Amino acid sequence: MADYLISIIRPSGYIHSSCFQEVAETLHFALKALGHRAAVIENIVDRQATNIILGAHLLSEAEMKTLPEGTVIYNLEQLGASHLSEAYRRLAERHTIWDYSPVNLERWKEAGCLYPPRLVEIGYAPELRRIVSQAEQDIDVLFYGSVNEHRRKILLQLEQAGINVHCAFGVYGRERDALIARARVVLNLHYYETNLFEIVRVSYLLANSKAVVSEPSPDMGTYADAVAVFPAEKIVAGCLELVRDERRRRELEQRGFVHFSQRSAVRILAEVLPQPANHEQSLQELYLDLVQRCLINVIYEDPNQDRWSPHEYRNELRQLGRDWPSQAHSMIGNARMTNLRRIAEYVLEQKIPGDFIETGVWRGGACIMMRAVLKAYGVTDRRVWAADSFCGLPKPSPDVAADCGDMHHTFSELAISREQVQANFMKYGLLDDQVGFLEGWFSETLPSAPIEELAILRLDGDMYESTMDALVHLYDKVSPGGFVIVDDYGAVPGCRKAVEDFREGRKIGSPIQEIDGYGVFWQKMGAASGVLPRPEWKGFELCSNADSYDETA
Repeated sequence: MADYLISIIRPSGYIHSSCFQEVAETLHFALKALGHRAAVIENIVDRQATNIILGAHLLSEAEMKTLPEGTVIYNLEQLGASHLSEAYRRLAERHTIWDYSPVNLERWKEAGCLYPPRLVEIGYAPELRRIVSQAEQDIDVLFYGSVNEHRRKILLQLEQAGINVHCAFGVYGRERDALIARARVVLNLHYYETNLFEIVRVSYLLANSKAVVSEPSPDMGTYADAVAVFPAEKIVAGCLELVRDERRRRELEQRGFVHFSQRSAVRILAEVLPQPANHEQSLQELYLDLVQRCLINVIYEDPNQDRWSPHEYRNELRQLGRDWPSQAHSMIGNARMTNLRRIAEYVLEQKIPGDFIETGVWRGGACIMMRAVLKAYGVTDRRVWAADSFCGLPKPSPDVAADCGDMHHTFSELAISREQVQANFMKYGLLDDQVGFLEGWFSETLPSAPIEELAILRLDGDMYESTMDALVHLYDKVSPGGFVIVDDYGAVPGCRKAVEDFREGRKIGSPIQEIDGYGVFWQKMGAASGVLPRPEWKGFELCSNADSYDETA
């Protein structure tokens, strides 16, 4: 099984390298789905892995010469733009070139490439479907990126037409996603004279069902059906029509998502990479994929049952775990379920000792996934523990200020019996002696739980007290290199405060990593921690080339 290291080049203090993050994640998820080991990291190469470099133009010429043999340069820039050096172009004389644009590809073919350059278009990874549009969108048109005279002129015309325009620069991650959620339309304008379609940016918007208005491009191809295309002189009128016509805007959102979601990142990479020879591993992936789809029920699409949203199935909510399914065995959604599955596989691969536990299991879906991973890999010396009251959440304690006013105990939908959870395990053929149940309030069951070591501690207790009880009684059992996953960190203030209080009190320095806006995780420091078990990584000390860089295509 091949190792792939996806390395984002980030000069010190240079925030704009964050524009490569979604492409890096897409590659990571697709590589994993194809059965490869993969990791995303910054400013590092590994001579025992296949390195895929994003942002190689930010390296100095001396640093470019140190890239190991077999490195892949994934170009996401518009060739012909002035910020690209001749040294960057000469990388094609030593390394494999991937490019997202057919127009760029023809330019590479004229550059004396050592290997034939490969077209690797930006593909769809369902894990990146993570933005839920706000019901009340207060931004008519959102634009983010550098502003030159061409862009400034159009943005000014939009404002003069009475359109509420929000411009942002240097904004990435959650802050950018929050703006996208508030926007009715996102505007894509050209920066470079090459006028290539800025699919590196637009792909993330289409994956999240966002209406995009764009100028035409020579390499746009069928994307002309996925976005609303207007020449510069008609963009204002086009934006006005979409902002005012909700029906047409919704149709564009759906059309864009359907178009892009058919461009599978897995299929695109499969065409350029050698496939793993391990047939058994392919079957493991297929089995776990099917279990995951069943657990979150994107197969039969059962409707939502929460008390504040329409009782209908919405795929974008199910992907992110933002609804309460009426029948699915889990409400954590695709992104958090994928995170749990990948961590479980990593733990087995790295031989990090310990059982798996979830505290707060609802219908048991996350625990079923952990047991399915053990089954798929033939592991018989670990157990999955399901800890829950099996009668809903407790009333908030008057002594815990952070839980004051918490209403979770009033939701009968959250009270699932132990017998029902066991029946759900049986439906997958996974109820056996490798599954243990800890029934009762956490404060009563966890102190004496018959668990020696944990490789995964997954917390889904919602409230401050429930979260703190699990951390106090179980954290010390997490092995070095093991993982703590918190389902409600970004959703429930009490949960977040419990995590922050515990980490501060215990002086825990392991960085918290976000999953989907709600869930987070961290890896417990120790000898077994690390992204890939290789000591020979080399890091760059980057400096010089960032000054000439404005933004990616």
